[in-house]
Amino acid sequence: MSHRYAVGQMLDLRSAPRHSNRPTGPCEVVACLPHEKGPVLYRVKSWGESNERVVEEVDLSPSSATKSVKSANERVFSIAIGKR
Repeated sequence: MSHRYAVGQMLDLRSAPRHSNRPTGPCEVVACLPHEKGPVLYRVKSWGESNERVVEEVDLSPSSATKSVKSANERVFSIAIGKR
């Protein structure tokens, strides 16, 4: 079974099972994780969080959200360069 979604694609993260602090809403696929059997897994980053999460493919759905211009052009050193 192959991955349905690609790295960089914007998706909607569905609600988590009870007792989870996982947010719902738009997220970006950071990595497609390897697997031989079991659920297809992805590493995603939600817009409202700074950390990444591993989620199953069934918890993701296509989204109409797009990356903002700022996040697409953001650089690691943008703050240091901008203050010169």
